Amino acid sequence: MVVLIFINRETELLELENIAKLSEKRLFTTLIYGPRRVGKTELVKHASKSMPFLYFFVYEGKTKESLLKEFETELKEKGCIDKDVEIRDFDSFIRLLFRACENTRIIFDEVQYMNRVYPAFFSVLQREIDENQQKKMHFVFLGSITGLIKKVFEDSKAPLYGRMKSSINLKPLTYKNVRVFLKKLKYDNEEDFIKFYSVFGGFPKYYTAMQDFGLEGKKFDEVIRYLFFRDNAPLRNEVIFILRSEFGAGKSYYYNILEAIATSHTKFSEIASFMGKNPTAITSFMDDAVNYYELIERLVPVTHKKTKSRNTSYVIKNPLFRFWFRYIYPHLSYFENGDYEYVLKKVDLTINSFFGKGFETVCQEALKELNGRKKLPFVFHKSGSEWGKDTNRNAFEIDTVAFNESTKEILFCECKWKEKVNAKKILAELKEKAKFVLWNNNGRKEHYVLFAKSFKEKIEEPGVMLFDLKDLKNCFEG
Repeated sequence: MVVLIFINRETELLELENIAKLSEKRLFTTLIYGPRRVGKTELVKHASKSMPFLYFFVYEGKTKESLLKEFETELKEKGCIDKDVEIRDFDSFIRLLFRACENTRIIFDEVQYMNRVYPAFFSVLQREIDENQQKKMHFVFLGSITGLIKKVFEDSKAPLYGRMKSSINLKPLTYKNVRVFLKKLKYDNEEDFIKFYSVFGGFPKYYTAMQDFGLEGKKFDEVIRYLFFRDNAPLRNEVIFILRSEFGAGKSYYYNILEAIATSHTKFSEIASFMGKNPTAITSFMDDAVNYYELIERLVPVTHKKTKSRNTSYVIKNPLFRFWFRYIYPHLSYFENGDYEYVLKKVDLTINSFFGKGFETVCQEALKELNGRKKLPFVFHKSGSEWGKDTNRNAFEIDTVAFNESTKEILFCECKWKEKVNAKKILAELKEKAKFVLWNNNGRKEHYVLFAKSFKEKIEEPGVMLFDLKDLKNCFEG
């Protein structure tokens, strides 16, 4: 189990190990932040298993009295205070940490919620940190809601501003890492890897759930049905559980924004129209969804300057949210009433196009892998999606465009989640769309890459590369 969880966390574990050594001489403070289910808690617990540590989880819904009692129990169980000692308030608790817990790693999980439980917590903590720099201790703060974390640790007016000596932004695993995960779960083909990655992304929690419930090697449909589409399914209310603790006022707006994007309404005007709202009415909610909660990402065509382009599009960052808002939220009444077959029929209708988006992400990562190993015709410095209008004002989209400003070389890539793709036809269409990408049009050298599950016939042509699923495997294992 531990091996699965810590695939590709070597850098973070080494960082925490080095900080542990530094904290043997003086006080150290570390912030670890990232989305829920990315593995923050397991990372720090794993890194702390060979040393004394205290673990305090901040339950948002608990009263400060009950939370304080829980913290007191942890101190007693770890032998920091006597069994008959009673801690009366959080100020005393914080001071006690610095007096009785030297040579210890002290972990606060979901620490951002202390702002709501006891607002003065961070001010008292700041004073103690400043006055006890000589103490041999390591404070680790874990947080999930990016906006709240920024408010607590990065706002120049916040008490703990500038007090973190190190920070780790824990990101989801890459597809390359997820492949290793899935191999340990008894899967061995690229199609299965891509299907699961399309739904669970790089979040370890969901792959360990497959192991916990004995789903290793089961077909994708069986796994999804077991984890979501039945009474008491372990992930049945996963998205609701996560979002319930994130959103305050305006919850319905955020849910509707996510549903709009998940159902292919990706432009700002399309999202507003889907919600039946004037665009100005959702501006602040969109900004918060991007910058505060970091649930969605604002994109511009890769050849545009992000600060100047008005040709924007939005995507949901977490694939599981995209799955839930695409298939479950629009049919929530059926889902809640236990009519899972109705919802599953809706899934079956468009799941291939859903996998197609996941496949695009995988192909983009494959290009970066090849680029890093210098296996492409040139080394690109920037890559991403491209879209716009042709000369007749018709919309076009290219899955990935990558380029090198110095050499004036550009690569156009198309990804097709289909069998027996007609490479000649797709290449001709891609070359036509490439004409409308306004980047060094008079002096550039063009290259083309096609990805597909399989090709009807593999063509050989200068400046053209084709990858089917077997070739894709080699990109990540070669």
